[in-house]
Amino acid sequence: MLGLVLAAGLGTRLRPYSDVVSKAALPIAGVPIIVRVIEQFRAAGVDRIAVIARSPEHDIVPLVEAHAREHGYGVAFGYQPEQRGSADALMQVPGREKLDEHVLIGACDNIFVQEQLAGLVTQHLASRADGTMAVIRVPPEKMTASSNVVVNGDPDHGSGRVVRVVEKPRPSQIASPFAGPCLYAFSPRIFGYLDAVTESPRGELEFQDAMQAFIDDGARVEWFELSGRTTLTSADDLLALNERFFAQTPSPPPAPQRYVTFAPPCIVDDDVALGPGSTIGPNAHLMRGCRIGARCTVRHALVFPGAQVADGATVEHTLIS
Repeated sequence: MLGLVLAAGLGTRLRPYSDVVSKAALPIAGVPIIVRVIEQFRAAGVDRIAVIARSPEHDIVPLVEAHAREHGYGVAFGYQPEQRGSADALMQVPGREKLDEHVLIGACDNIFVQEQLAGLVTQHLASRADGTMAVIRVPPEKMTASSNVVVNGDPDHGSGRVVRVVEKPRPSQIASPFAGPCLYAFSPRIFGYLDAVTESPRGELEFQDAMQAFIDDGARVEWFELSGRTTLTSADDLLALNERFFAQTPSPPPAPQRYVTFAPPCIVDDDVALGPGSTIGPNAHLMRGCRIGARCTVRHALVFPGAQVADGATVEHTLIS
């Protein structure tokens, strides 16, 4: 099974931090979020990975290549230099015309419960469905900013087929409690529906239109309910994800430094200057090239490359760039 990770977005809602480190490369307890997603995909049974990046110069490319070499899996890259929609992104999958395996599709900024992600893959392959779409329950007042997944099964009994997907529905169009969190498993036949997609009113080529044409042609697309997801869209999300993963996978303490106190878990990258009398941690990540003044306290925080913290400052529950 191929795992496809969409990672070409600009991350504008995370600026100015995503101007320093791209959204897909933002660290979660020291590991780029795209690598966290790849690790989840591989633990769910994916054999190899394809990533849609912005360009060969995108900072995630060497990070993913290094992870693939270290862990022994194959990775290929496609490039989407202009943001023209999710269907356009899928058109950049290397060798898509010759794919003969099922594909798990997700975004670089979504973290799921591992057992549920694996359950989706297991159901998809066991049922021999043409597609399986993850769904989550969303209150009606939030559905208009998402996509409404209309199903023909009983939403309270966990099985059935997807009938249609309505992107950003009006209240009168909401026909189920389900939204789509950008996680799908499909047969390779789905790629044959991309070229016929036309521009949406937003001027983009939307994957939902390809899915709808696939369904309308008789494809059996099932749904699989998830309890939720964690999406990286804000500074608070980044801090919360770091707290969660620091608690789950404590990192080894940094090498001792004279006159500096470390309170693990914390991560200190290379080329970080630490002033005497400072305390670092818990749940802190000091990125390459940052400068921490004397007598500082940095905890529950991320300090980005090149940032400086003045003498005597306390940095807590925030990001510094």
